[in-house]
Amino acid sequence: MSDSTQPNDTQLQLMHFMAENESLKAQLEEYRYIIDTRNEEIDALKRKMGEVTQTKSNIDNQLEELDILQDHLYRLRQQAKGAADREMDLEKQLGTAVSTEHQLEDMQQQYTYLQTQLTDLQTRLVEMENRNLQLQQQTSQISELESLLEIVQRERDELKEKLAAES
Repeated sequence: MSDSTQPNDTQLQLMHFMAENESLKAQLEEYRYIIDTRNEEIDALKRKMGEVTQTKSNIDNQLEELDILQDHLYRLRQQAKGAADREMDLEKQLGTAVSTEHQLEDMQQQYTYLQTQLTDLQTRLVEMENRNLQLQQQTSQISELESLLEIVQRERDELKEKLAAES
């Protein structure tokens, strides 16, 4: 009686292992796709961070230039107090300097906004790298399961050969 149930149990185990193998293969493909997608997102975020860093650098340079212009504006205002004959010329320069101050305020707001964006991107990058690490760990676990599955399949094949040899 046990001889007739033994092949059925083996066949059931074989079918179970084959179904589990297919499921694991599907999961592996899904995880590989997720890892590829995450890597593409990380690359895109790194490119974006590079662009933001470049923009921040440009704004820093412009802010330095604006600081220089503000210093110049201060000197021009001092000269206007003592030089009545140059008053009209200095008023024109003062208008330009006021416009520059507005530009400075705009640039400072833009700089603050870009700093916030950079911080957000850095946070997202860290999150993506953490997710990528988790996916890599899961991929490693799947590889271990695939190895285990290969061992089980070999054992199954050996059992089949043993059963065939006994019959």
